[in-house]
Amino acid sequence: MAGEKTGSGILGGLLGGLVRFSLLGAAGAYAAAAGVRYADHRRSRGMEPPPALPDGEPREGIRSTDGTPIYADSCGEGPTLFLVHGLACNHTIWRYQRAFLRDRYRVVSLDLRGHGKSGTPASGDQSTERLAEDLQAVVEAFDPPEFAVIGHSMGGFTTLKWHERFGERYGGRLKGLVLVDSSGLDVVEGMVFGGLVKRLYPFPLAAALDLLARERPLARRAWGLYGRSALGYYLARYTAFGKRPPAEEVEFQRELIFSTALPEFMRAMKACLDYHVEPDALSRIEVPVLILVGSEDRLTARRANERTSSMIPGSRLVVYPDKGHDTMLECPEEVNRDLGAFLEECFA
Repeated sequence: MAGEKTGSGILGGLLGGLVRFSLLGAAGAYAAAAGVRYADHRRSRGMEPPPALPDGEPREGIRSTDGTPIYADSCGEGPTLFLVHGLACNHTIWRYQRAFLRDRYRVVSLDLRGHGKSGTPASGDQSTERLAEDLQAVVEAFDPPEFAVIGHSMGGFTTLKWHERFGERYGGRLKGLVLVDSSGLDVVEGMVFGGLVKRLYPFPLAAALDLLARERPLARRAWGLYGRSALGYYLARYTAFGKRPPAEEVEFQRELIFSTALPEFMRAMKACLDYHVEPDALSRIEVPVLILVGSEDRLTARRANERTSSMIPGSRLVVYPDKGHDTMLECPEEVNRDLGAFLEECFA
């Protein structure tokens, strides 16, 4: 009897110690994240504020192939550019590029399904095949005589999948493609811990993502609390930025991530992990292609973009030192310079 009590006491002590250790670890992680956030804001004092998002004129009535409502607006006049955002973002992430490009181009920005002002598909299907159909619905709605497509991250996956399925329809009209912090390879080939993710996906990670994609009020509240915390800030900073990011841009990205409903976030993440473009589809691209990437990108790494560039004939690769996955926010002047020069050639 005494031995049983002793054994129970030891087990209870171990469990209690584990709980205390976990709480201390969580408290330490939060304190570290809060310290990083404070240091970023202190360093960023006096920086020039970002431009206001230029007003766009919404185009009503756009629906994807499966009937999902798709939001798109436009500003400016000239040859048409379609801007496609990434995972857990929306059309506002292009604020620097819209402000820069609208003086020479008609800039069309869309929200992919499950993001921003677009609808959520009844089927729950947010695969890159469906995202390509969202983009195609917007292209058809505007029906420009000449245009280019610019995609960031998942928006780059969407752009390449769109070209694979619909690009041949636009011979002579499609003038160029731009991939910003994206890749033509499977996502695990360019992301941090990609080897581990490859071993865990699809089983058991796919099941976990499906579980988290179910609508639960408690999970929704926890997602919102996490997003407002220093840990939410650190998640945005680690995944999307390089070594010394402007704090205001990290906060902006944090807001974008956590304004995306948790179920839609998980479905889109699964879509990214399932994304695949055949190598011969890349080799068949005949329009000019510009590839932009930060040297510190943890989601679509430089090495993945170098391989992508080698597979697309005549493509150009630009690497921004010390920048991360959101180069259009982290170094907008350099991105706008390279975009402007490329587009001028495309539409010459």
